[in-house]
Amino acid sequence: MNRQSVIKTAILMVADMFILIGSWCLAVFLSSYFFIHADPMARTVLNTFLQYGYMWQVFCLAAFWLSGVYRSMWQYVGIGLVIRLIFATGVCNLGVYCTLRLLGVGWPNPAIGLLAFFFMLTLSGGIRMFKPMWWVVVRWWRRVRGKVSERRMEPVRVLMIGAGEFASTMLIHLNKHTGEQRPRRVLSIVDSNVKKHGYNLHGVPVEGDDSLIPALVDKYNIEEVLVAVPSISNQTLRKVIGYIPVGRCKVRLMKPFAKQTEAAPDVKFKDLEISDLLGRPETNLDNEGISKWIRSGVILVTGGGGSIGSELCRQLLVFGPAKIIIFDISENNAYNLQQELFTMHGEAARSRVEVRIGSVLDEGRLEEVLSEFKPTVIFHAAAFKHVPLMEECPRLAIENNVMGTRLTGLSAIRHGVKRFVFVSTDKAINPTNVMGASKRMAELVIQSLNARGICEFVAVRFGNVLGSNGSVVPLFQRQIESGGPVTVTHPDIIRYFMTIPEASRLVIQAGAIAKGGEIFILDMGEPVKIVDLAENLIRVAGFMPHVDIKIEFTGLRPGEKLFEELLLDEEGIEKTKNNQIYVAHPRSVGIDFEREITEDFARAVKNENSTKSENKEGIMSFIRKYVPEYRSEKNNAEQKVNAPRTGDNNQQTE
Repeated sequence: MNRQSVIKTAILMVADMFILIGSWCLAVFLSSYFFIHADPMARTVLNTFLQYGYMWQVFCLAAFWLSGVYRSMWQYVGIGLVIRLIFATGVCNLGVYCTLRLLGVGWPNPAIGLLAFFFMLTLSGGIRMFKPMWWVVVRWWRRVRGKVSERRMEPVRVLMIGAGEFASTMLIHLNKHTGEQRPRRVLSIVDSNVKKHGYNLHGVPVEGDDSLIPALVDKYNIEEVLVAVPSISNQTLRKVIGYIPVGRCKVRLMKPFAKQTEAAPDVKFKDLEISDLLGRPETNLDNEGISKWIRSGVILVTGGGGSIGSELCRQLLVFGPAKIIIFDISENNAYNLQQELFTMHGEAARSRVEVRIGSVLDEGRLEEVLSEFKPTVIFHAAAFKHVPLMEECPRLAIENNVMGTRLTGLSAIRHGVKRFVFVSTDKAINPTNVMGASKRMAELVIQSLNARGICEFVAVRFGNVLGSNGSVVPLFQRQIESGGPVTVTHPDIIRYFMTIPEASRLVIQAGAIAKGGEIFILDMGEPVKIVDLAENLIRVAGFMPHVDIKIEFTGLRPGEKLFEELLLDEEGIEKTKNNQIYVAHPRSVGIDFEREITEDFARAVKNENSTKSENKEGIMSFIRKYVPEYRSEKNNAEQKVNAPRTGDNNQQTE
């Protein structure tokens, strides 16, 4: 405890000692002169009690301390704290009552013990709850005198969802809020538990379940809806949002306190985000296993300034590696991430985080960086990922995604890297676009490199990442900000989503359990229609879909599917010890495969450049040779949406 807490505890101890003596003296007096006249034992009881008072004071303090009363924060009064105080007070007074009998006084009148217990409980609880009670009195007095800020500034009219313990605590602190911003006034509460309906929570009525939200918004002219249920599921939250007239109300989540302190913390609010509606249960990680793998190692992250690469760096730094090298061709992305890590982690990051600018196609630069740092693990996240742009220039997709992976892998072998984790995509399965086909070829390349038995090469497939660079969510948000319309390619297109932090954590976990040669597949959760995603984004922004913001369907873009798969037909799948990660058994390729594909690509590029006009046929023939399951986007519209569970990056990009 800090000095202030020690002083406060000492004052409470002294007060409790005086309360014990005062309670018994008052109890003896009342029982003798008001309830039981001429009690012959009263004077004896009082004299004996005062004679041995120091002994009972020590016993009282011990009972209070062991019950946790002195370690409790009474500004957050709950049933648990009240029970502790009742127990400690009861034990203390029962001990005094029984000890008087052992000292030869006989059994005192039970009324004395009961009165002493009542007085001690009331006085001990009163001094501890003085501050919360004082706030109630002060606010009432200010309201009466017209000096409270609500008189000068109209409060925000609030509807609260949830009437549990967390909501109770948050409601108390909302009542204490006296900041410069408009205060909040909770006018009504809804809760799904019918047993709470008709009761009040700190004076606010619990009027019914979620279905009453539209009527209550009209009744009280609600401006803001606060969700005070920390454990609310995404499905329930989506249902609740459907009841709220978002054009009239701001929806916010109330966050649990990160740290309880002696001083009352501020109430934490969080604006509703799309990830709150689409998110999944918290990722379960084997932190011990990851720490053993990462701690004191040197980690190189290619594409370290990108969406996945940067989050990998953030997550990896927590596990205490000796070095993290951010390797990226974008100097701005890499520099900004480095400064962010310096700000978040201070000196720990300054001594561990390094930035090197370079391309995975620059073999000389790769050699320089790997020679300088001698990494033990490489996370290869560098890639071209934008589907339509790669359709326009397939040669660059193959060069960067396939040949860049090969060059990085060969450098890893030469410099003794222990494990190479390749970040793949679900678009690699039965691809209908060049980007997906290039990722599939890259998977085959690392299979070939793994066959050498020098470095453990593994791939991790996953799909849509909310908010990643070039993804559909930022695009929708920009369209909403500009007033619409929001463009969706097809009304039946479906995708599977996860957040960037979740995807990165699972990639790290997959790398930790790898043995070499595996293709890991991340559980992408439940499917979401892109049109539903667009509608939810519009609601989160405070508009009504199809009314305030229009949604237009533009047709499937080049290389785009209605749905994605995670497995080829010949690949089996097994569970790992993490229920969110699966492992596939891909077809094996020979040790010379990477050399063969490189030579064939060189011939295809030479053939392409032999004519004045750009001829993609050589590159496309090369792709079909090594990815026979590749299909042209012409067949996209014929897909049916009753697909197996899959993942995807988004409707337009990775």
